[in-house]
Amino acid sequence: MKLNNLNCLGFRKLFYVSINFMSLPTSILFILISLTSMTAFGQTMEPLDLAKKIFDKEPFSDIEKYIAGEYKGHPNGQDLRSGSITRFLLLGQKSDKAVVAMTILDSAGKGLDTYLHFEKDSIWKMHAFRALAMTGIIEQAKNELEKMTSKQVDELVEKSKKAKNKEHVVFASREDYNFELGNARLILELDENIIQHFLQNKAEFERIKEAALKEVGSKKSDGERSVKLVENFRNDFRKLFISSVSYGGYELGGKCLDFSIGGMLDNTVGFLYVKDKKDLPEMNDRRVIMLREIGDGWYLYKTT
Repeated sequence: MKLNNLNCLGFRKLFYVSINFMSLPTSILFILISLTSMTAFGQTMEPLDLAKKIFDKEPFSDIEKYIAGEYKGHPNGQDLRSGSITRFLLLGQKSDKAVVAMTILDSAGKGLDTYLHFEKDSIWKMHAFRALAMTGIIEQAKNELEKMTSKQVDELVEKSKKAKNKEHVVFASREDYNFELGNARLILELDENIIQHFLQNKAEFERIKEAALKEVGSKKSDGERSVKLVENFRNDFRKLFISSVSYGGYELGGKCLDFSIGGMLDNTVGFLYVKDKKDLPEMNDRRVIMLREIGDGWYLYKTT
């Protein structure tokens, strides 16, 4: 009996709301319906949803409405190779900017990490497509290093030891060869695998980080250029395939420890450490194209 009463009460409320709603002027009624539709639609097209839509295997007929800036609609889902698998991860979102990572994999599990940059006016739009650039030379170097036999490496080390000109030094030691090969491989790895490399060696990264933080106070940075740190730990961080450890500089926000893996020119990948999130650089399509949190103040970054 109580249930029936409640149902009746609910029906009466719905009836009166409907009557009041229909009594509104036609122009106001149209505006309310339009706003309701736009709000509902906007809620379903957040950056992550929009990224999936643009790179879906089915054509996105309304793509022109959701692109801006330099991104003209390509690449999109129809440009990917047949059989490609895409994985998406929201890296960061503010009121008017967002970055989504998209990993593209082939049937063998090999792939590429890309970064989709979005901006919002009335709705979210994709405005830039990014990936670590100039990797071709590094790929070629990796392939050549992998072809070398142990005997060839030893011969180059011996020649380097006898070289009078430093420019003729290829590998000063077998450790140098191991670093060059491991470093090239790590630069080219998928983000997920680079993070796994960090996690597997986290204790050593933390040990070097603590030494670097102690050294920061004794070195001055002018805010424009970074300063190299823990050079006495060089052999240690090279075993992790890190090319340098530094602090400061405008590129990465000025208050971050930079464990740089490497890259070509300004196209680099590495790990950041910050004590406070407010000191993180802001992701953008012109410099820091991605930041991915690892935990405990550590982040993976890429620049262009």
